[in-house]
Amino acid sequence: MNRKTLSALAVLAVVAIAAVIVLRQPEKGQRVGERPRPIPRLKAGDFDTLVVTKTNAATTIKKEGDKYKVVAPIPYPADDNVAKQAFEAVEKLEFGDLVTENPAKHGEFEVDAKAVKVTAKKGEQTLAELLIGKSMGGNTMVRVPNKNEVWQGLGSFRYNFDRDTTNWRDKNITKLTPSDIEKIAVKNRDGGHISVKKEGDDKWSVVESSTPIDKLDTSVPTGIASTLAAWVTNDFADGAKPSDTGLDNPATTVTVSLKGGKTVSVLVGNKKADDERYVKTGDSAQVFVVKRYNVDRIDKRPIDFKDKLVCDIADADLGEVSVVHDKDSYTLARGDKDKDWKLAKPTGVTVDQAKVTPIASAFKDWKAAGFAEDQSPKSGGLAKPKAVITARSKDKKKSCTLKIGDETKDKTNYIAQAGSGSEVYLVAKWAADRALPKVDDLKKK
Repeated sequence: MNRKTLSALAVLAVVAIAAVIVLRQPEKGQRVGERPRPIPRLKAGDFDTLVVTKTNAATTIKKEGDKYKVVAPIPYPADDNVAKQAFEAVEKLEFGDLVTENPAKHGEFEVDAKAVKVTAKKGEQTLAELLIGKSMGGNTMVRVPNKNEVWQGLGSFRYNFDRDTTNWRDKNITKLTPSDIEKIAVKNRDGGHISVKKEGDDKWSVVESSTPIDKLDTSVPTGIASTLAAWVTNDFADGAKPSDTGLDNPATTVTVSLKGGKTVSVLVGNKKADDERYVKTGDSAQVFVVKRYNVDRIDKRPIDFKDKLVCDIADADLGEVSVVHDKDSYTLARGDKDKDWKLAKPTGVTVDQAKVTPIASAFKDWKAAGFAEDQSPKSGGLAKPKAVITARSKDKKKSCTLKIGDETKDKTNYIAQAGSGSEVYLVAKWAADRALPKVDDLKKK
């Protein structure tokens, strides 16, 4: 190899080394090492406590093993899923650029009094504090207390912390496996009681009842079992007096017997508001506030377990519908071989068949919504009903009559009575109104 070749190789080697050095150097303005952070990086195990302050109210959540608990302002089990997500959000915190150092911008980015303050601690030692502000462009504005710098937190994570104490607490009232339920017993304040046992999937039978049950509405015990399987509260009534809640003498007590001999009891007390009730379990002093529509699924009387069928004539079998209704009384009829309906009363009117269809379909498996509180047959306008609906099958072997009384206060049901029975029902207003059109609305235009 001659001298010129050796010289060329040497120059090439120097150039290659220089290129490697240049490539490994950061460009002008490029950061070297980890990106600056307003707070230190915290890993799982570095901290065991979060103090979350929202609108000047602080909630302290502590991790113990794989479980979480609220320790202040009131000791109570935490919602494990919610707490876990919050702890993991702290571990995953990453930051972008410094947005501003101007304190006049704090309000715009909601890192002032509107911020949610999160303090991470190990025991009593504070490791980091952060004010979590507004979500913007998929990221979150943050600031360290007593500092002016506003940073960009990567990702949207305010929702992980933006909760009051109620929403950090475990809201479960009861949590059961429906297939483990073997028996349900209901006892009312007035002495009414009923007990039913499970015979199979959604099949129940009456063990004993203070009210005779000729046919059981199996949807009632099934509904109770479904509700208690995963029943959560809307709020907590901490420190509420038994005299206010009515739970010292509950309106209804529901006891569920499970496989293995365990029982779970739920007590239903007074109204807190028109749409809220006080409830508690039998083994805890904690009082919950639950929306009425949820309580109504378990707050039952023995009569509520009775079958609520008021009529069952299929459209194809229906031969006549007669309605006595003030000035809009009518009778619709069709023969055995007739497909179309005709107005037998009043006469001389041609009906629109499409408008009769909803009426004819109303009588198949028609069930009441429930039973009225007042079971007097003269109550709720039934002494002088606003309408009487009668349906008959083509072969005359089936018929049903429904007296329609007053609307309920919430205007969702009518007070009603079926046939010659003594029970007073609540019939869904929309269901009854299908059979109560004006005669003029039936005419073919």
